[in-house]
Amino acid sequence: MKKYNYTYAEWSQDTKTWEIESDKQLTEEEVIGIASNSSMDEKLSYSTKDFVCKYQGTLWGDDAQFEVIGDTKK
Repeated sequence: MKKYNYTYAEWSQDTKTWEIESDKQLTEEEVIGIASNSSMDEKLSYSTKDFVCKYQGTLWGDDAQFEVIGDTKK
């Protein structure tokens, strides 16, 4: 019996935002590192003696695109 395989991919423009407050000037690499190591939980913050980082949330895009790959029934 023939089996059918499909791939469904969906993508959109979404924006995740972190707010970082620091007592010292940070490099771009430091900002990226801090945000990358932070939780995506709006109730939590990531902090050290030098900074506090809070996840502000995700703004979901409204222009979702999708693609179905496979031999679909007409």
